[in-house]
Amino acid sequence: MVNRKKPGKRAIIKAAGGKCAKCGTRENLTLHHIVPLSDGGTDDEENFMILCELHQKKLHGTDKKKSAFR
Repeated sequence: MVNRKKPGKRAIIKAAGGKCAKCGTRENLTLHHIVPLSDGGTDDEENFMILCELHQKKLHGTDKKKSAFR
């Protein structure tokens, strides 16, 4: 198991304006790796985008209504 330094979620969300990059909501925000760790991405602040839970699910195809990131 790799021991990674976890980013400060609140600090990253605040730096990104405190809203979802897709819809602008300030509810149920999550950190999304732009380049996945499995593809060599990092936990650096620059590799995160802020998404609401809904858009995170859409991006990963886990939203049953729509699987495309729109």
